[in-house]
Amino acid sequence: GRRAMASASLLASTIPRPTAPGVSARRRSPNRPRMLAPSAVVEASPRDGDDVTRHFPDEMRSACEAVRLASIVCVETQRTLTSGEKVSKSDDSPVTVADFAAQCIVTSVLRESHPDIQMVAEESADDLRGEANAPLLDRVTSLVNKVILRADSEKEKPEDGSMVRLMFNEEVADAIDRGGKTDPSRSGKYWILDPIDGTKGFINKRQYAIALALMDDGEIVGGVLGCPNMPSEPIPPGSTEIPSEPPGVVFFAFKDKGAWTAPMTHRDPTGAVGDGRVTFRATDEGAVMRIATDATHTHGRDASYMESWGDSIVAAHDATRELTQRMGVVNPPVRIDSMAKYGALARGDTDMYLRFPPKTYREKVWDHAAGAAVVTEAGGIITDGAGNGLDFANGRFLDIEGGIVASSTAELHEKLLKQIEAQGLLEK
Repeated sequence: GRRAMASASLLASTIPRPTAPGVSARRRSPNRPRMLAPSAVVEASPRDGDDVTRHFPDEMRSACEAVRLASIVCVETQRTLTSGEKVSKSDDSPVTVADFAAQCIVTSVLRESHPDIQMVAEESADDLRGEANAPLLDRVTSLVNKVILRADSEKEKPEDGSMVRLMFNEEVADAIDRGGKTDPSRSGKYWILDPIDGTKGFINKRQYAIALALMDDGEIVGGVLGCPNMPSEPIPPGSTEIPSEPPGVVFFAFKDKGAWTAPMTHRDPTGAVGDGRVTFRATDEGAVMRIATDATHTHGRDASYMESWGDSIVAAHDATRELTQRMGVVNPPVRIDSMAKYGALARGDTDMYLRFPPKTYREKVWDHAAGAAVVTEAGGIITDGAGNGLDFANGRFLDIEGGIVASSTAELHEKLLKQIEAQGLLEK
């Protein structure tokens, strides 16, 4: 039918199978970034064996491709964003036209590649339907079709001369709604999507992420973070923010296969890992690289931490300042939007992520699922403020106690949880 054809035109761009080996793993360079010490690369996670080249499941190939295509529309929109393309939401986060277009692209690709996996996503098409919203839906559809044409230009043309079919407005709205009304459960597989996490960062040309996780029988087993503004190399020690450096980075991870990073524009990052086309230097062009949290920082005095910008509803700078001072942290906080924080933690940029939203704020599953997968496979720890694991299968909201915190090592995390309890943050 129409909808399947439209989806297929996106999916058909899915990366060609590699025909030649690329950059192979190499010996350690003296100029290697700090998170790529030999132990960090080869022994990145407690789960790892000796083989650093793993074959990812097909779901992860499709997930990386869906996120890459969605990133195209995000980059295009960020360049031309106007005030008329912002919509207020009940949780006070701005939603842009790119949110809707990115969700349409991801749901369309994944529905075609894995139709049996349900989708849980942030947006619904309620704000796009009706005559009053027609101009916004027109803009969303135009952006989606731009990506369809871009994807079509990347693939070999069929000999029969058939043409790509674009999507109509109603098809775009229906694609968005495929994930907007679904609740996750503990049975079966679900995608969990935030089409643009950190929309304030997106609007203000800072960091944002296209965040996609895969849950299997209630367990998050895979995650992809597309970060089109993330620098390819770790930020220098002492930095207070992460600058915007397109084309950005994609982080991807799957259970027992480690966490990896590649340029956001890479056409087949999981295939590169499976074929051993990986590198140990972030400066290598087109690098697909194993990442790990910084395992050397087990005390507060050595650590650095991340928190949200002051314009975020979940920012609690007074609480994080007091907490880190009592832990002996001397490094200034790194302010960064979105789940790009989880990517930064996973590759060793910083050591802790602290998030203490107000009691009236309910955390959503799509705000943490993909990041949790990446951090965990990189060797990090993520819990709520009381040390409980995060339950992503109990509906669209997370039930947590005392915020959400992530650390690079178990030792540092234990110290963090003790200080949270001592400071009374669990009662606030």
